[in-house]
Amino acid sequence: MRLVVISDSHGRKGNVFDIIDMHIEDADYFICLGDCNGGDDFEYAKVYFKDKLRLLTVCGNCDWYSTEPTIREINPKGKRIMFCHGHTFKVKFSYEMLIEEAKRRKADVVIFGHTHNPYYEYRDGLHIFNPGAAQDGRYGMVDITDSGIICINARL
Repeated sequence: MRLVVISDSHGRKGNVFDIIDMHIEDADYFICLGDCNGGDDFEYAKVYFKDKLRLLTVCGNCDWYSTEPTIREINPKGKRIMFCHGHTFKVKFSYEMLIEEAKRRKADVVIFGHTHNPYYEYRDGLHIFNPGAAQDGRYGMVDITDSGIICINARL
């Protein structure tokens, strides 16, 4: 199973479209981590790809009119994945609040944005992953395989 993760596009609709276009055939889900203009950065892709685009989103600190939640969980292939924008956990200062919440939820993976910086760490059984900012052409993938979980930072 592959999750393609996009965060912080801040109006760069072309970058979002290009990422989706590259992965529409191999992604099981696209995850938007917020600051994508309340989801508007996905509007062209939603029209173009129609039912092929399986999108899950959360609200970022710049998504003022969004009705999306600030945190979500999914459980693909028996793995618990928590994702959020990160601002409510103050990730620009420390990842500790985020990690504590992920552990409280018994997550296998926590995915966040907000800092615009790609990041990956595996700590105490938890994959901690930030794909970086789509406005800079960065995105990420989380592959869940029979052999384990792989987090990949990528760039357009």
